Amino acid sequence: MILTGAQIAQLRDALLAAYPRRDDLRMMVRVELGENLDAIAGGDTLRAVAFSLIEWAQRTGRTEELIAGARRGNPGNPALREFAAALDLGTIDPPISPPTPVPPPPTVAAFLRRQKEERLRVLMAQYEAASQQLLSTLNAADRPPLQEQLRRLEVEMAAVQAEIEQLDNPV
Repeated sequence: MILTGAQIAQLRDALLAAYPRRDDLRMMVRVELGENLDAIAGGDTLRAVAFSLIEWAQRTGRTEELIAGARRGNPGNPALREFAAALDLGTIDPPISPPTPVPPPPTVAAFLRRQKEERLRVLMAQYEAASQQLLSTLNAADRPPLQEQLRRLEVEMAAVQAEIEQLDNPV
């Protein structure tokens, strides 16, 4: 699509109305066109950059894509809507993308299960540490307390495992 001089001025003004800051225009170009604004359109002022962007779009055959992308990036902008309507591109409405699915909040059972699994991991680490200490201890007086600690940890691990299984298979 080749624009007339008046249409270029109109599109430039519409872009400036929709994207009043250079960063806004830069983001739109990156997101909607997949291009780096600074690499494709130069200029000292935002007005010159917008003009340069339009020239780039015309040279590369992406004018309609620029207009559609600008509208998607700022769908409520009346200047862009009017410009597209004047070119008979009014039907290029931004596609309505489905909302990003939000994962459901974890259930109480899932939360409790994660807590119990974490508790079981901690108990298992304590059991492993106590087992290593029992194997490496040379003092006979230290052995009975360690053996008692291992028995308590075994009982507690079995209880936590039973609680996890109960959460998995409620009666």
